[in-house]
Amino acid sequence: MRNKRAGFTLLEIVISLAVLVIIIASTMSLLASSYSSLRDSEMRAIAKNVANYTLEYIRARNVTSDNPLGHDSSEFGNDATHNFPGLVDIEDNMSASPKVNSPLHCNGNYSATSGESNSTNCINTNPVLPKQTFGDQASQPYHKAFYYSLQGYVSLLKNPSSGTFPNHSAEDANLYIDKKNHYYHDMDEATNNGGVHTVNRLVVQFPFDASNTNNAIKSFTALPGYIPMVYTTDPDKVNNTKSEYSPFYTNDTSLKKGTMAYRGFRVLIAIVARKKDSSATHAQYFDVRVTVLWRAGKQEHSYVLSSQIVTYGGS
Repeated sequence: MRNKRAGFTLLEIVISLAVLVIIIASTMSLLASSYSSLRDSEMRAIAKNVANYTLEYIRARNVTSDNPLGHDSSEFGNDATHNFPGLVDIEDNMSASPKVNSPLHCNGNYSATSGESNSTNCINTNPVLPKQTFGDQASQPYHKAFYYSLQGYVSLLKNPSSGTFPNHSAEDANLYIDKKNHYYHDMDEATNNGGVHTVNRLVVQFPFDASNTNNAIKSFTALPGYIPMVYTTDPDKVNNTKSEYSPFYTNDTSLKKGTMAYRGFRVLIAIVARKKDSSATHAQYFDVRVTVLWRAGKQEHSYVLSSQIVTYGGS
């Protein structure tokens, strides 16, 4: 009788190993995909929380007749010489006690010597009609009703001796944009330092108060070559006659790598002061759009939250 064969042939072993490798590879791929999906969900959940925080923070800075935030009723009126109702920035107004904040400044053009006037350059007293866009007025392309900012999700640390924010906010690279693009966020009401660019006052601080590095949020890091702009292929976002427009968007492919050179989260804010009819001299409501951006591999993702904030107390 022929002896029964014991064990496996080389071919059977090779086939078994191949099947095992396929099973392991499939399992690892599934685990990697699950981890990536979980990571994406986690990042989106954080972005949603940041967007909600930002929107509610802006809403809380709305000065109205029954929520004056330290301002007196004499600042309300039916002419453009009054600053409110409307939004305030985060900078302490030391010279106008008991007022604690200044009217939120716009993206208007300022000369290097004239400085800023709260009553004429704040968005509260320069509202536009519901459908008007940033580029509607050819003679004034940087309209005073529009406010834009791009911030990293980090705390702006106050100077403990003066209670003010550092001029260039070195902890947040988004607050100083290179001279090529001429968008400069000045934490003081200082001059333009020469050249044509915009001056913005910030409206959001992460968190409410960060007086030292121990309680500061540090969820943004600018890497070498970082450009504080947002790359987009959407033509509407770089067209100032469209509602999606922001001066922080660029479609320049040569800048794409630099705009992605960061870790963490950054927050793009757009606020437009609106009025329902042409006779109104104060903002009646604000269109607010908050876009939180973060990187995942070579792609940049975003979460967008839009809302309206009603303000009242003037005419």
